[in-house]
Amino acid sequence: MIKPKGGFGGIGGAFVKPTALANVRGLALRLKPEIAIVGTGGILNGQDVFEHILCGASMVQIGTQFGYEGTQIFDRISQELTAIMAAKGYTSINDFKGKLKTFDD
Repeated sequence: MIKPKGGFGGIGGAFVKPTALANVRGLALRLKPEIAIVGTGGILNGQDVFEHILCGASMVQIGTQFGYEGTQIFDRISQELTAIMAAKGYTSINDFKGKLKTFDD
């Protein structure tokens, strides 16, 4: 049984990532570009950060996995994201931020 704090929260981690990505994408398509979106939900590694940014997030929040790993998670995820960007030839977050391609593109 999930017993959230006063009715707020209660589920996190990898289970919420598909919903989180859909919400980031939906907001990015509807909001003015100057409004920053914080991607949150299901961020366990650099690939997850990459996907949130690809959907339109300007930054991410790490919750559940931070609880497991502590502050060391930030160096690990930063290194993983840097490696993904290098492999794809990106030198900046802006090279891929919000540039998710869909089947109808």
